[in-house]
Amino acid sequence: MIYLLVIMFCFIIAVLVTPYVMKLAYFTKAVDQPNQRKVHHRIMPRMGGLAIYVSFLLGYMIFRVKGYALNNAEIAFIDAYFIASFLIVVTGMLDDMFELPAKPKALVQLVAALIMVLYGDFMIDKIYLPFLPVIDLGWLGIFVTIAWIVGITNSINLIDGLDGLSSGISAISFGTMAILAAYQGELFVAIMSCLLLGSTLGFLVHNFHPAKIFMGDTGSLFLGFSVSVLSLLGYKNAAFVSFIVPIVMLSVPIFDTVWAIIRRILNGQSPFEPDRGHVHHQLLDRNLGHVKSVLVLYAIAGLFSLTAILYTMTSKFYGLVMLVVAMVVVELVFNTTGLFRSKLKTKDEGQEQNEQEKSS
Repeated sequence: MIYLLVIMFCFIIAVLVTPYVMKLAYFTKAVDQPNQRKVHHRIMPRMGGLAIYVSFLLGYMIFRVKGYALNNAEIAFIDAYFIASFLIVVTGMLDDMFELPAKPKALVQLVAALIMVLYGDFMIDKIYLPFLPVIDLGWLGIFVTIAWIVGITNSINLIDGLDGLSSGISAISFGTMAILAAYQGELFVAIMSCLLLGSTLGFLVHNFHPAKIFMGDTGSLFLGFSVSVLSLLGYKNAAFVSFIVPIVMLSVPIFDTVWAIIRRILNGQSPFEPDRGHVHHQLLDRNLGHVKSVLVLYAIAGLFSLTAILYTMTSKFYGLVMLVVAMVVVELVFNTTGLFRSKLKTKDEGQEQNEQEKSS
């Protein structure tokens, strides 16, 4: 019952707060201008992630979530998480208003990850893989944890290219974490996940196509950071998931990020240079339409989340069988749409495009 109350409260707050954040976005000039790479055709307010953050904070205070922390690790996590997430949200707001360069944003993400590791005592020190011995990382766990936090934070940011996509994928992830944590009796993780789930769903009311507001980096960085740390918190405390579960659960953003890096390198571009070759762009280019493209990715994310749930709540064997099924389905979807065959240019084509861009 408490889980439903938390979700509904944060949902209502986010629905009510978002219109005021829209006004604030216009007032502070935190707006998104249309261009060739983007899919919207009019000026849109961004910084909508502030509504998610505000509703999350209100829910946290109303339900006194800190009282659900049962051990020192969770208490340390709370303090570190709020310091680090505040830095993330402020950076996102500044980026939405002034479009910060990539390096300062990356530096803040690194600092946030270090806060979690050093102050929050949050570190992946062991990896549990199915049917294999436990891998003890030792001090290498520091670098693995930082890489995970920064990588997942950016992966959620990178898929924020269609109305409701990033917020919807994040909501599916939070819902999955809430189910897994509740099943294993990790009450604190479950409540935190429900707070973020309700806040994200409330914002999604205004963010689904046709969107009235974008979450901006304020939202995508905050959600990405929250997904990255919460997906491993229960794993760190009580091994309620093995390391494979967070990876499976976040397969859509992880795949899109890895493929974006590979694609850009093969095209002779910087891995950090934005382009229009993301999975959601390519689905849209195949005339699926905005809503259908988003729903296809929702379905894939839901399929992998179901795999993570089966793996945890039934048996590793059935979970791995479901994982194979999910991968086959994704392979069929990608081959049908030709995702891997497009957006890769030859060297001459790449040079020709660069010359055209310089002359324009």
